[in-house]
Formats: sequence, C-alpha cells, structure tokens
Amino acid sequence: MRAYRNLLKQLSEDAPEKLTRLPAEFLAEQTRWLLERDEIYVLEQVNKYVPVMAALATEAVARAADRALELGVVDDFCFLYAHLPSDGRPDAARIDRACARLARRGNAGGIEQIIGATGVRPVLDEETVLRSYNVLVAAGRLGAVDYMRQLSGVPVRFDADAAATGIRALLASGRLGPLRKLARLADVEVRLDAREIHRAVAEAVTDGTLHDLAAALACLRPSPRIEGFTAVFRRLVSEARFAELPPLFTVFADADWGALDARMWRRLLTSGSAPAVHFAFERCDDAALLARQAPDAYALGVSSGDRLLVRLACERGGLPLRTEDARGLLGDALEDGDAPWLDFVAARLTTLPAVDPDRAQLYLARQAATRPQRVRRDAEALGVPWVPEVGAWLLALAEGRHEVALAGLGDARHAPGAHPVAALVAHLPDPADPADPAGLPADGARAS
Repeated sequence: MRAYRNLLKQLSEDAPEKLTRLPAEFLAEQTRWLLERDEIYVLEQVNKYVPVMAALATEAVARAADRALELGVVDDFCFLYAHLPSDGRPDAARIDRACARLARRGNAGGIEQIIGATGVRPVLDEETVLRSYNVLVAAGRLGAVDYMRQLSGVPVRFDADAAATGIRALLASGRLGPLRKLARLADVEVRLDAREIHRAVAEAVTDGTLHDLAAALACLRPSPRIEGFTAVFRRLVSEARFAELPPLFTVFADADWGALDARMWRRLLTSGSAPAVHFAFERCDDAALLARQAPDAYALGVSSGDRLLVRLACERGGLPLRTEDARGLLGDALEDGDAPWLDFVAARLTTLPAVDPDRAQLYLARQAATRPQRVRRDAEALGVPWVPEVGAWLLALAEGRHEVALAGLGDARHAPGAHPVAALVAHLPDPADPADPAGLPADGARAS
C-alpha cells in the first residue's frame, strides 16, 4: 500500500538501519507491491540495505523491466535488467526499438546508459537519427549530437528552426562556448529580442564573462546590438573592472568612444588581460603610450598565445620578433591555417624556424582548399615537400570527417613520404571483419 511505500522510502533515505529490523514477510509483501506498481526507485533504495530482489519472481521482474523499457524509464530498466538471468532479458530487437524511441525524444544519455547496462549497441535508421539531431540541437545539447553521430555514423544535419531555438536556449542558459559552435555550424539568421540580449549582458557582467558573450554574439547573423552602454560602463569602471570594458564596444550600439580617455587607455594597457591589451593596441591612437607598453604587451601575447597581439606590439610598438617566440607561436598558427601570421614571420625573420611536419601538411591542405595559389610558395618557405594525400587526410581528421579520413588511408599509405600513423591505422583490422586478420584474442582485447 502507498502508506508503506512512503515509509520504506523515508527509512531508506533517513534511517536505513531500521529497514533491516522489519519483518521479512512484511518486506516481501511490500516489495512485490512496489514491483507491480513500477515503484522501482523505492525498490532500488530498499535493496541497497536489504537484498529483497532475490525473493522476487523472475517473471515479475522481467515484466517490470519490459514495461520500463517500453516507457523509456531508463534508470528503472537498467536496475531491473541487472537482476535478470540471461534468458529472461529483452532481446536486441526490443532494445533497438526502445532506443529508437529515446533517440526521437533526444534522450542520448538514456541510450548511452542502456548500452552500458546491456552491451547492446542499437542500430538506428537515418530518419530517427536526423530527428534526434533536431531535438538535441534545439535544446542546445551539442555534446549529445556528437554522441549520436558517433553511435549511428549518420552525418549531422539539422533544420534552421532547430538551430535558432538552440541558439536562444544556449544564450538563455549562458553556455557561450556551445553557442559560438552552433552559430558557426548553422549559419542561419537569428533575430534576438533586445530583452534577451540585455538579460544575457546582465548575467555576463555578474559572471565576468563579457568577453565570451561578445565573441558569441559576434558569430550570430545578424550580430545583435543593444543600447544602454553608459550604465554598464560606469558600473565596470566603479568596480575597477577595466579589462572587461572592450566587449561593450561590440555589444552596445550607443558605445561612446569618447569615454576612453588617456587614463582609461592606460588602465586597459596595464590590465594584464590579453583581450583588453589587444583591444587597446588596435584602437588607441597614442603612439607614445603604445611604444612604452609594447614590451609588456609582447610578453603577454607570447604567454597567452595571442599571435595578433604579438604582431601589434611589433608593428605599433616597434619591437623585433624573437625567433624563439616565433617558433612557439608558429605551430598553432599552422594548425589554425593562419596565413597572415606566416607572412608576418617570414617578413620579420631571415629564416623560418623548423616546424612540425604534420602541422605544415595540415596548413598546406587548408591553403589548398581556400587559396591554392599559396601552396607552393608556403611549402618552400616552410621547407617541407607538399604531400597532398597526407595533408587531405590530416585535414579530414582535424575537421571531424572521420569517415573521409579513414576512406583516404590507402592513398596516404602509398603516397610519397607516406604518413607512418596513416600506414599503422590502415593495417589495423576492421572490427566488423570476422576473419580478424590481426589475430585478436577471443575476448576482443588486443595483444600488446
């Protein structure tokens, strides 16, 4: 009865030692009642302290597990499944159908939980997976989208409406990194209400994330702007939060550049914040002030990996570019496809520092896709031969196009200057190949 259900729940949460003193007949009767009425959470809590599951009929537990699976109550199902013998458990086809329902509801976590409990990887059709993408994108759950992509192998596609809804959800919850990612992936027009932006700005001021908010809003199309600059500016100044001033000039349409007087520029330049110093070196017209602050700005740019700040310190502050600093920053620049930085380094140094061959090939592949006229010249400047197959393989991996990357392994393996990792991966066995040419042990573990 429900009164005893409440008693058992309270005891399991607040006084579990008293559960062990209850009569066995009473516990057996009440646990049968709990199972019949799908009160599995309470049953699970009681079972932590008294092994009541062992006394329940296997057929009754199997029926309850089936109901939980059909209804998508994943926690209940996984608990009950663990207490069933192998011949009493749902078959793979039923688990597939249940996971398809979860996918359509956007419950990627539930699917992952079922896989962990049962060892069954569901086979999901493309229509189901695409629907899950729309549901998950609209909820701003990009990590779950990627999980479903890995599980199904279906390339990610989603509707513009789902993307717009997801952008609003991410903005409202302050998840600015995923917001930037979704805005770049979707490339849809999202016209946000001014109230949404004001609320986000207020939260960002409180959280100290104005730089992140401004960067996220800049990725939207059209990039939204609001009014109300003066009040936020005065608050930040009164709290000596000078490093957070630059984003205001991106977010607010009524930003007053006259508010940045000589004292304020000095505050920005001495803030120790790379984005703030970067902003000042881009916008300040006081050449003498910039020259005095250039050494500190250069050091800050190197330590923070801000290549453009290093370049600004050199160009506007009259500093030389040190070879050791160029070497440290050049690797990331190549990986990012930053051709202007390569041009800057090449113009400042007689000889370019030695570079990682993989990063060089990745850089050249990016240039081949966007500015093919640069490839030969940049390869010569970097001192590496251009191997298109290897570059294309690395680019596919870097962009997450894993199917393309794996399909291209054969070309990369046999290309001149073949890539050793590509060759190694090409020789690994196909997990789906029953012949198992590499001689895997029966338990699936690889021999060392």
